[in-house]
Amino acid sequence: MTSTSPGTRTTFGAGKTERWRRLRQAALTLFEQRGFAAVSIDDIAEAAGVSRRTFFNHFDTKAGTLFDPDPGEAAQIADLLAREIGADPWIALTRALKAYLTAEFRTVSARRRILADQPELNRFLWVANAHFEESIVDWLHDLGITGLNARTMSGMALVCVRESFTVWDAGGGPAQLFEILDQTFALAASGTAAIRAAPASRTGTGTGTGTGADTTTLKAGQTRTRILLTAERLFAEHGVFAVSNRQISDAAGQGNNAAVGYHFGTKTGLLHAIVEHHTTLMERIREQELRARGDSTDLRDWVACVVLPFTEHLSSLGTPTWYARLAAQIMTEPQLRELAAAGLHDAPTFYTVVGGLHRCLPALPPELRRRRDDMARTLLVHTCAHREHTLPVGADAARAAWSATAAELIDAIEGLYRAPVTEL
Repeated sequence: MTSTSPGTRTTFGAGKTERWRRLRQAALTLFEQRGFAAVSIDDIAEAAGVSRRTFFNHFDTKAGTLFDPDPGEAAQIADLLAREIGADPWIALTRALKAYLTAEFRTVSARRRILADQPELNRFLWVANAHFEESIVDWLHDLGITGLNARTMSGMALVCVRESFTVWDAGGGPAQLFEILDQTFALAASGTAAIRAAPASRTGTGTGTGTGADTTTLKAGQTRTRILLTAERLFAEHGVFAVSNRQISDAAGQGNNAAVGYHFGTKTGLLHAIVEHHTTLMERIREQELRARGDSTDLRDWVACVVLPFTEHLSSLGTPTWYARLAAQIMTEPQLRELAAAGLHDAPTFYTVVGGLHRCLPALPPELRRRRDDMARTLLVHTCAHREHTLPVGADAARAAWSATAAELIDAIEGLYRAPVTEL
């Protein structure tokens, strides 16, 4: 390896950013012409004049071309905030966000039109503006607004943007969007006193014994759970694409071969339900870790917030378990990457953790941070998949194994982030 001048590195970074933006513009054009579902990753790569491999160097999924943050967006919002000198912080923040939406209106309106046709993509909105939080919180800190106050104000503003976007009709143009935004910003500014709870509508408040409908619902829930557990085991043992819905129904003891379709629609729906189940449980652990470590400036604390929700959740499942091996498949199979992204987008506190971790690495270039994030995630999931496969028999031994694995992963991932950077 040989060192290069800073100018060479800047040129490379600028070239990669240019390719990223070319891919996004190609994707937006194709989505507008054909619709999101009718466009493939190969179509986007061809329209942008790059290879499929180059596409995956810039985006993990097709949805990423629509929802991933532009490499310069965090700096853009920071610059817009810096221009708001002397204004009330809330007014300044809302003006900066509206200025950003004006500048990026083509992307914003394309997202809305696509989501109107494919509402299942709404989960990606979590990441579409969550990356702003770090820039907003840093700006608020400079104004003397810190800690929980800063995160609450930032969170309120971003929720206003997301919810306004959700109800906005793209056909109404920017004027309608900003009218809705002004209403939600004003509501947030006036505080919760402006929100009046409507009287709750109650039905079926009797205190008698369970009805036939209650019993049917209970049985349906039990069947659904049995299918989920069976599918998770079969997918882990044989591979997602090697197992049919009929095999899952049979193994789950369902006389009806269409049971998977009845409860989950498609295999993708079944996989999403599995991921959502585990994500919800890991979110609870992550929230506990954040409460304990949320103000830390120590990189190791933030790495622990990445590792422990996964390892402690797997430990809580007892033995044997299968989810780590399934998660490894979802991460590495190109056709399943959308599902892996969905699992993260359904876990909003994950982005709080990533933001805290990145604040401990100010000298690491953003693109390199992203690559090390990918390395850390790969190391975490595949190490846990291997541990799960070799887990010792017995509850105490299994818990000890997961505890040791967690400690080793925290050591390794902290070292990965602190590793020196080789100039190329």
